[in-house]
Amino acid sequence: MGSRTHDSVDVWDWPVRVIHWGMVLAVVVLFISVNLGWMQLHFYAGYGLSALILFRLIWLFVGTRYAKLTGFNLSITGFFGQLNALITGRALPFLGHNPAGAVMVLVLLLVLSLQIASGLFYTDDVFWFGPFFFDSPDWAQNAAAWLHPRLPPLVLLLIITHILAVIYHKLRFREPLVSAMIHGRKPAADAGDGREPVNRVWFVLSLVAALGWLGWLLTLEI
Repeated sequence: MGSRTHDSVDVWDWPVRVIHWGMVLAVVVLFISVNLGWMQLHFYAGYGLSALILFRLIWLFVGTRYAKLTGFNLSITGFFGQLNALITGRALPFLGHNPAGAVMVLVLLLVLSLQIASGLFYTDDVFWFGPFFFDSPDWAQNAAAWLHPRLPPLVLLLIITHILAVIYHKLRFREPLVSAMIHGRKPAADAGDGREPVNRVWFVLSLVAALGWLGWLLTLEI
């Protein structure tokens, strides 16, 4: 059982928290840089985001209890039950992601992964070419040309929905989701046990994979 005090319990491990806020920063830089025409920064921010996503995807399987996919409370009945609880104002106790939040996390990871992957094959047909563009087949270039400019509105919609849900949980259920993603603890009144310590071996292996991917991308021409 993880660390528990009389009023709070450890939930989010520090890698999850660092990755979460790192992704927030990377997405902000991506949107600002592309709108200001700072394309080299845009590429590097995209590379950084891809490394963060890779780490998080690995951590879905080797992380601590509530970071892993097995701790996401995923089910169709749970998802619709959580939506009904949100509408009716009945807070259901979950230490980790509730079923609706779990779906949001996975959808965000999927959409961001598609956006980053398409960027690696994308070109503006003038100055900038993704590092995989010239060695990719026509179908990959065409898919990237269609996806990359069309996904950002969906990313923004998902982010706005996520922020509104966090605000709603705070105002309606007094659930401190933002502070929990800073210090990693949630009220002990929620159902469930605290997380176990971070496995250092799995952390190092995940970090090496993410940094290796990032390092390789930085060697490619754009």
